[in-house]
Amino acid sequence: MATFGYPTGYPRVRKIPVPIPVSIQVGYGYYLRVIREEEGNDSIDNPKWGRIKDKYRRMVPRDRGSRGERFRGERFDKPEVRQWSRQENWGRKTWKEAGESTVPKMIGQGVYGVGPVLAALMAGRREFYAMYMQEGMNLSGSNKKKKDKKAIEKVLQLAESIGLKIIEASKHDLNMVVDNRPHQGLVLDASPLEMVNTKELEPVKVDGGKAPVWIALDEVMDPQNLGAIIRSAYFFGAEGVVLCAKNSAPLSGVVSKASAGSLELIELLSCRNMMQFLSSSAENGWRVLGGTVAPKAVPLTEVVPGEPTILVLGSEGTGLRPLVERSCTHLVRIPGNVDGSFVGADTETDGGEEGDNYSGNQDMKSFLAVESLNVSVAAGVLLYHLTGANASDVS
Repeated sequence: MATFGYPTGYPRVRKIPVPIPVSIQVGYGYYLRVIREEEGNDSIDNPKWGRIKDKYRRMVPRDRGSRGERFRGERFDKPEVRQWSRQENWGRKTWKEAGESTVPKMIGQGVYGVGPVLAALMAGRREFYAMYMQEGMNLSGSNKKKKDKKAIEKVLQLAESIGLKIIEASKHDLNMVVDNRPHQGLVLDASPLEMVNTKELEPVKVDGGKAPVWIALDEVMDPQNLGAIIRSAYFFGAEGVVLCAKNSAPLSGVVSKASAGSLELIELLSCRNMMQFLSSSAENGWRVLGGTVAPKAVPLTEVVPGEPTILVLGSEGTGLRPLVERSCTHLVRIPGNVDGSFVGADTETDGGEEGDNYSGNQDMKSFLAVESLNVSVAAGVLLYHLTGANASDVS
């Protein structure tokens, strides 16, 4: 068997045919280094030390490659070690790049969408910090969305006139800011809207003019519903919206987008106690109509418009709270097809009586029939009846 030389002072070792994994070799190298340091020292009293030295002396590679030299602790800068170091540096670089995000950091609140951004700039009710525009937007004459193009050009003009900083960002970064909602390439960083606190509405007189209509929302939590109601209120010419100070959806960018920018233009009031607000306003001559599905409510067709009215709507799941309902001067409901026959229900039973069959159909109705409208849809129907005749045309 051929042998190969080692530097002076190191013992000769026997070549073995099985290579040892690198991870194990590094550990063996530590023990071999300890053994070589203790070669001339026979003062160790541990009887197992001899067997340990013999065991790890045999665990040596078959050639004088880089792995064999790494055992002695002299060549830990070999290419294999440098390769692992480079991989670790790659991981550190990737982690560093991931930490340096390019997603814009909002100082205030993100208002997104062409309509809401344009309405916010025109209203001037917010404080503006910056506007982010999607890079590479097509504003040429070949753009099919001419309406959006004109609106974006108007936005840019308004931003330039007030000295607002415009920053280009990628579509991905804008998607991250608005949680993948449709931003249409524009995100405005602005301060939140402020509502005016009130305890009641002042008395008004109608001298042949338009009777004012306000809409009061009792714990409407869904921002999409809130935005849709505000949009309908602005479209039909309502004076404004009164919200509860607690348990109401915040006036976020989601609400502004759902309202198509109407949130930026309509008057907003806040009250701490909805019952006290309605009672005090009723004493000032306001008619308070509570929307409900209760049979005791007056059908909408019997309500005569033309009086100063506060339309009260409740939450999506429970409707008006009992105390709020008692604070209303009248209750109104939208007639529907609730009392009609339920199409698709099985009217035959195996030997069952007619009474049992009827009860079963009623249970099916309660589970499957649409018993009421969505609160935003109901708001549109009620507002159309109360203000639709006097509403101005909106193109």
